[in-house]
Amino acid sequence: MVSAPVPAVPVTQPDTTDASRTVVGYREGHDTTFYIGRQQYRLLLRAETDSTQPLVTTTEGIVGPAFADDTSTFAQTKRVRGYAGRQIITLLDPNGRQVFRRVLHKPDFYSVANRDIITVSEPARPVFVGYQAATQTLGFTLDIGIPYSDVWQRCLILLGFDGRVKQLATSYWSNWDAPDCAPRLLPDGEVLTCQELLLPNKQRVSLLKPPAQLLAAFMLTDTTLCTVYRYGQYRNQPAAAAGMSDEEELSADFQGPEWVADKRRQSSPNAFVINARGQVRHSFQYHGYREQIGFWVPRRYLWQTHTYYLLDEERGLTALDKHNAKSIATISFKEMQPFQPPRLPGEVRFQMKTEGHDFTFYVDPTQPRRLRYQRRPHRDD
Repeated sequence: MVSAPVPAVPVTQPDTTDASRTVVGYREGHDTTFYIGRQQYRLLLRAETDSTQPLVTTTEGIVGPAFADDTSTFAQTKRVRGYAGRQIITLLDPNGRQVFRRVLHKPDFYSVANRDIITVSEPARPVFVGYQAATQTLGFTLDIGIPYSDVWQRCLILLGFDGRVKQLATSYWSNWDAPDCAPRLLPDGEVLTCQELLLPNKQRVSLLKPPAQLLAAFMLTDTTLCTVYRYGQYRNQPAAAAGMSDEEELSADFQGPEWVADKRRQSSPNAFVINARGQVRHSFQYHGYREQIGFWVPRRYLWQTHTYYLLDEERGLTALDKHNAKSIATISFKEMQPFQPPRLPGEVRFQMKTEGHDFTFYVDPTQPRRLRYQRRPHRDD
């Protein structure tokens, strides 16, 4: 590592957050260039495995016998085997000189992901999230998973501009339960990990509120976000019958617990507009979230009306004013007019899709809560 001048803090830019963008950050698995002010920096991102250094640990019940250290004794020992691995992050300054080279090894992540999954995982390249001028911090996400399976966890790496590790944090423990969220480094120094907000004063604000599950945490502006929950908890199911297929042997936890909803809270607000310090600005009900691998909220931002539209394909839209956190309205399909041509002068058209339907909406920018709509069965083109 060589010393480098601390980059000048760029002039604060106007809010540019668009919560319709569900992918935030840079390209996965690629070296990256980024700008601090007018200065261009380059990140070299590498991942390596060392097959000469075996790692052995006891499975926590997630990794199955396909990765057994000894298949003949796995039923008794539950020991699984992997190999040493590392991530290498190198920062180059605008002149191509090395600012730092940081190497992270598998044991570095034991506090933020399951040890057995880390042990058997094949190291992946970190993905650059962004640079935070307020704290001179670089952010990266790292996916850690069981090879040949769809069982993954994600963590967040925060490095200082000198390459030192400021913090490692959990983003989600299971991609099957992952909230609709992308980790973000916010302009005023806060960090959204997707489980909590890390504040500049080292305090933490948890977004997890048991007995409830966090389904979404996405930015509405650079300083406010929307969180969505479902109330209830998981309940363990009876153990699976003896015998597993080859696919099930990759992961031992296919008989996972079932979700039991808390019916007493079904009428309570489950969605919240909060600021970057975790303080609630407004609350409302929203049940239009979808579940596939993880959860997602179908949404669209319309700059002409500075309004977010959250879709519930059974009920209608929830409209959130980007400039006024307390301005929230539910617009049912019964309140909307079915679309009939022609389009009206100045009317703005936007679309949203779900697994079942394609929706097209038409809105007059001067009346953002009066819409016309079309709904068609979804087609894969």
